[in-house]
Amino acid sequence: MVTEASPPPAGLESIFAIPFYRARLPNADALNLRLMNHLLEWETAPPTQDPTRPSPVRKHNVYESPFDFFYWEDTDVQLLARFCLNHLGHLIQSLNGYTVEEMAELRIHHHSWFHLTRAGGYTSYHHHPMASWSGVYCVDPGLSNSTPTVGGVLRFFDPRTNSSMFLDPGNSYLGTPYTFGVLEHHFQAGELILFPSYLYHEVSPYTGGDIRITVAFNTWVRYQDEPALPPGYRRTRGAPAHTG
Repeated sequence: MVTEASPPPAGLESIFAIPFYRARLPNADALNLRLMNHLLEWETAPPTQDPTRPSPVRKHNVYESPFDFFYWEDTDVQLLARFCLNHLGHLIQSLNGYTVEEMAELRIHHHSWFHLTRAGGYTSYHHHPMASWSGVYCVDPGLSNSTPTVGGVLRFFDPRTNSSMFLDPGNSYLGTPYTFGVLEHHFQAGELILFPSYLYHEVSPYTGGDIRITVAFNTWVRYQDEPALPPGYRRTRGAPAHTG
């Protein structure tokens, strides 16, 4: 007989799980304020003109910067890049079981950019092929998180397309990590999330009066003596997979 709040059965395991990582930048307010001022200025005069073609992902009322953002020679940009890539390096090491010596042989390569989303802006359903990990850092979510009706929600879609093919009381109310459907993430300023690049996602229309500001990146990992580029990628530079 099943009792209320009974523990999971001893033989229960999780298979085909999807890693989803969150972190907060300590004391982020001052950095975010400086970044906000920089990014609004760089909307009209970015420090570099990256030769990569514009992203094919459909967007509306969203400014998208060149894709070499983490290489820009600005102290605050480099501070943010180290924060994001160090967390990713730790995650890669943990999930793959790499030793310190094995991590020293790896290099993280990346495209990185920022988005300025104004009223009515959205980014359509997409994923990031030719990358293993993607990340988003929130500089400013726009209006307060206490007013989620303004939208700008980062929405992830379950890749198991047949997970809800049949629903009844036996599977309709599964708890974490066995839920299915859509995950909606409401950003807070200073928050970083990391997720597998194969996950389809979108940003819902943002209706706030302020500007929603985010930094995003896609990464692929190579051994230090391997060519850096997957097919079709431009020449880029590599960063250590773990820098402390």
